[in-house]
Amino acid sequence: MYSLSPKYGLQEDDIWFLQPNMGEPRMTLMSRHCQDREHRGAIVEEAIRLVLSTVDMEVVLDRTAKLLRRHFGATRVSIHRLVEGDASQVELLLVDDPKAPGVGLGSRCPVEGTACGRAIRERRPFVLERLDAAHPRYREEGELGRLGYGAVACFPLVFENQVLGTLDIAHEPPESPFEPCLHSAGQVAQLVAIALHNSLMVEEVRRLNRLLGRENALLKDEIRRTRGGTRYVAESPLMREVVEKLRMVAPSDTTVLIRGETGTGKEGLARMVHELSARFAGPLVAVSMGAIPEGLIESELFGHEKGAFTGAVRRQAGRFEAAAGGTIFLDEVGDAPAALQVKLLRALQEKEIQRVGSTEPVRVDARVVAATNRPLERLVEEGRFREDLYYRLNIFPLQVPPLRERREDVRPLAEYFLGRHAETMHRKPPRVPESAWRALESYDWPGNVRELENFLARALILSPGPELAMPELPGTRRAGVSHAGPGVRGTVPRFDESVRALLRRALEATGGRIYGAAGAAALLGLKPTTLQGKLRRHGLARGRS
Repeated sequence: MYSLSPKYGLQEDDIWFLQPNMGEPRMTLMSRHCQDREHRGAIVEEAIRLVLSTVDMEVVLDRTAKLLRRHFGATRVSIHRLVEGDASQVELLLVDDPKAPGVGLGSRCPVEGTACGRAIRERRPFVLERLDAAHPRYREEGELGRLGYGAVACFPLVFENQVLGTLDIAHEPPESPFEPCLHSAGQVAQLVAIALHNSLMVEEVRRLNRLLGRENALLKDEIRRTRGGTRYVAESPLMREVVEKLRMVAPSDTTVLIRGETGTGKEGLARMVHELSARFAGPLVAVSMGAIPEGLIESELFGHEKGAFTGAVRRQAGRFEAAAGGTIFLDEVGDAPAALQVKLLRALQEKEIQRVGSTEPVRVDARVVAATNRPLERLVEEGRFREDLYYRLNIFPLQVPPLRERREDVRPLAEYFLGRHAETMHRKPPRVPESAWRALESYDWPGNVRELENFLARALILSPGPELAMPELPGTRRAGVSHAGPGVRGTVPRFDESVRALLRRALEATGGRIYGAAGAAALLGLKPTTLQGKLRRHGLARGRS
């Protein structure tokens, strides 16, 4: 017969023993020694130092097993963990057993019918003082008895009122009945519970990071495949040439300098360089050199150490470090202060930076793509831009033509912008009348693509109906330029209007014919293909061959 009874007058943690009805076992010398308060405190202090200094559960188990053997004489130490999503099962997470190393790792069994399951269910330590392999009451008895163990204690691992599993300690028969320092072992179990919780949290963070990394890579790969680098509208021969050069340089790590007027879309090209490179899975970090105050730009780019200046309360990584494994885009690089240019040169030449307030160099792995709308050659001549930095940046230059030199791109760009902005407004893009197309294609767009996009966004707001209502283009209020004397308001037609009238007369004179000796092209001294392009640009019929 067996009975369930508390022992040793332990009221704080009810530790239950399953024991034969043979009277109270005598206290051993080891037990009395372990119950010494000072000794118990030393054990707990050692356990705190060993167990809470790592989140590697294998290391935690190894240190715990050595600690228990040294102080309690325990032989086998194992950790069971509740199966995530299924509280009715436990899994043997780790085991330190010289008789059967690694046996049963990963095996699962129901909580019901096990000693560890009872400790989990009742949330208090449970002890089997004498294992009975012949007539097992709990699942562990048969296996541990066959391995030669005589007793086992199971301590629930509880963190913030959540049971995570159990710490199980087994003794060989000479140590039975099981009389180690149960309070101290219970405190060690509490520390193991904290370590197990921390390990599970770290494991979850790593799992989520891996999942996020895979999703990020898949998303970028999908964007790369679907867009195929055609995010940039390039219908004109000039832009097609630029994009072709970009495709050639993108797979390398060569520094690229993108030059062009403001608003031509230099950042879009920089993004294409990044997405078509081997670094596409890494970050693209954009820095506008002209938008950061001169006193902060060095810290922004290269980072700073704690205490480097007022307000630097901690170490801060800069944009170059943030772009590790990817690309850093230095926009408006021509506006870089003279003091910063030296450090930029070092970053490009040596692949090293130095945080503000530090003397130690930091290696950086970031490809540099720069852009400017300023005449760097003239700045070099004037001594406002370092010549050596200019040559480091100008390894592979890309010149973006202004929109007035590639009017063939106006219509596809406008269609793209109208479609994108209409989508954000949850409406269909309006129909654009031919007169509006002629106006858009004949305007010079001094603000380039940015001005075109902003103009169309405004036009879309002012066009609630199915047709685009064109606002007045800047500078088009005057129909022409005065050539009369004072007090006379005479005007002459605009250049585009004169060209359109000339083309119309040529078509009328040739009956709409373009090709051949009697065609409009020969009459105007143009190639037929050139004439067709001009006819499309000015909204005139193509004529006939």
